[in-house]
Amino acid sequence: MVAAAVAERAYAAATRSALAALERNLIPDAVTRRLTRLLLAQRLRQGYLPSAPLQLQQLLQFVHSLQEMPIAIETDKAKAQHYELPTTFFKLVLGRNLKYSSCYFPDDSSTLEDAEVAMMELYCERAKIQDGQSILDVGCGWGSLSLHIAKKYRNCIVTGICNSTTQKAFIDEQCRENELSNVEIIVADISKFEMERSFDRIVSIEMFEHMKNYKSLLTKISKWMKEDSLLFVHFFCHKTLAYHFEEEQCHRQTFFSTFRKMYLWSIIGLSVVRIMLELVRSG
Repeated sequence: MVAAAVAERAYAAATRSALAALERNLIPDAVTRRLTRLLLAQRLRQGYLPSAPLQLQQLLQFVHSLQEMPIAIETDKAKAQHYELPTTFFKLVLGRNLKYSSCYFPDDSSTLEDAEVAMMELYCERAKIQDGQSILDVGCGWGSLSLHIAKKYRNCIVTGICNSTTQKAFIDEQCRENELSNVEIIVADISKFEMERSFDRIVSIEMFEHMKNYKSLLTKISKWMKEDSLLFVHFFCHKTLAYHFEEEQCHRQTFFSTFRKMYLWSIIGLSVVRIMLELVRSG
């Protein structure tokens, strides 16, 4: 026990030193990339099973286990530790649009701001957004997509749901500065929120990763859709594996405690989401 405690403290100290060096840009990119690849390879070795039937069995067990869980967990901790951080911090580390999700770099010459806009244009295209529609942005963050849609499609009515008064204050300020009157931001916990409204398009950008019970979540969202509505979801995942994402013990008190409760989803035929959609349809 003593030896294990000493080893854990030593590991934690080494990790803090490494992170400090990384933040000071003292570690070459080549080293960072190499270490990242090693960690990813280690995780993949843990995830792959000897046969396809075993892999499928594990996936189905994982999907069914989600149905026994709430829609989301530790939302208050995530809000306190992360989403209520000062907006000035995120202005330092994000692009001009404060897009807190993946960007699209069509070529090597793209800037971060260009990549933000390119991705949001791709969202609008794939979600088939048209001027005059009612749009619901679930998990809107700092409003990058909500504001982009509101500016581009002036006759759209955009409603965003976030779990942060700080985020709402920032978006409201941006609406005033850009003279936008077609944006409404609601502060709510999506796992508990209900409303009697429907929308032409519902979009959710990198929020589903934080959810647990997809069946309950999709059932809730389906109540906000019209007969011809479309739901567009963007979430990051691994191409074959679905698993809970566990952080090392020494990092569990840093920055975002719910990372250890997130999972990366199988994207083979969007299997997890499709299974949950079938469960919703079947009641």
